[in-house]
Amino acid sequence: MGFVSGFFSGFALTTSILYITITVHRATRLEQRRQIREQVDQINWLAASAGAYDRRFFPEHQAQRPEEQHGRREDQITMKEVLKHKWNQEIEKLAGKAHETRWEDVRETASEGWKAILRLVKKD
Repeated sequence: MGFVSGFFSGFALTTSILYITITVHRATRLEQRRQIREQVDQINWLAASAGAYDRRFFPEHQAQRPEEQHGRREDQITMKEVLKHKWNQEIEKLAGKAHETRWEDVRETASEGWKAILRLVKKD
């Protein structure tokens, strides 16, 4: 394995591990945030002064228990959704770059680079 291929495969492995680690850490933080909010809502529901003795006087929008309120879809972010969102962002970036790139310039740059590499190899 040559230096260039070894370097790039090591770079790809390192960045992949870092990306996965950061994504898992973010998903864990989001889950912890959801759980803390749920616990705070339960404590607030128990300690609410309005309707503390008679739940008939409790406000309508807070009549549900906190665990029923947190069943909403937006509060339950899963690892799959985070990874899907990141993937879609990367694809959008790549598609934008491909759309804005002048491929003639890329071809010319690649051919000039290849010629420079051949000149260096032939000197040795």
